[in-house]
Amino acid sequence: MANPDPKDLVERLSKSSRESYREEEHKKLTSLYPEEIIRPQLEKILIDFPEIRTDFLKKGITSSILGALYAFHDRQLHPFADEHYTVFSRIHSDITQVYGEYGNLINDPEIWLFETFDYGINQVYYLDWQLYLSKMCY
Repeated sequence: MANPDPKDLVERLSKSSRESYREEEHKKLTSLYPEEIIRPQLEKILIDFPEIRTDFLKKGITSSILGALYAFHDRQLHPFADEHYTVFSRIHSDITQVYGEYGNLINDPEIWLFETFDYGINQVYYLDWQLYLSKMCY
């Protein structure tokens, strides 16, 4: 499994389309866990980061962290465990980097939110692979 990279996010953003199978996966994932569980966790994580002044960037980071939280629940992993929590800093850094380099090229806010959400999911799935699943396979 390849490590998600900010370049992957840029590539998906440049395509400006949402594949229906990924949309269905997002809907399915978000329907499994109530917002009452996810929202307090999101707020706890956002406290650790400096205030983000650009609304578009803030929405992208928030969307990506939400994707990660849903993925943590999907994989039955605790997002606040020391070995897991570092993923949020990586997400924050990656989304900030992409926005800084390509923010003026992002035309569709819905695509931005969709792809950043997906990026958060992919980061957690890769973390799960790296820490647990790969060891089971080998």
